Amino acid sequence: MRKIGDKYQTSGDITKLDGTPIPEDEPLLLFRAKDNLLIELLEHYQELSRKAGSPEEQINSMTSTIDEIKSWQANHQDRLGVPD
Repeated sequence: MRKIGDKYQTSGDITKLDGTPIPEDEPLLLFRAKDNLLIELLEHYQELSRKAGSPEEQINSMTSTIDEIKSWQANHQDRLGVPD
């Protein structure tokens, strides 16, 4: 089992989409779409990434993820809440 933060774990390998493994000793953190603070957090992180010079492809990927989460949240208002 691999721990993800203090609340989650996985029994499978965690890799990038290209198959590159994420090292076992690298801490991981998981945010869920049900967190009603997530959009603001991601938009702020996206702006920091932009200022840091992240590739445009990464910025665009973040925009797609933010849009996907916004849509999910709009359709699942009953499942939203504060971080728990």
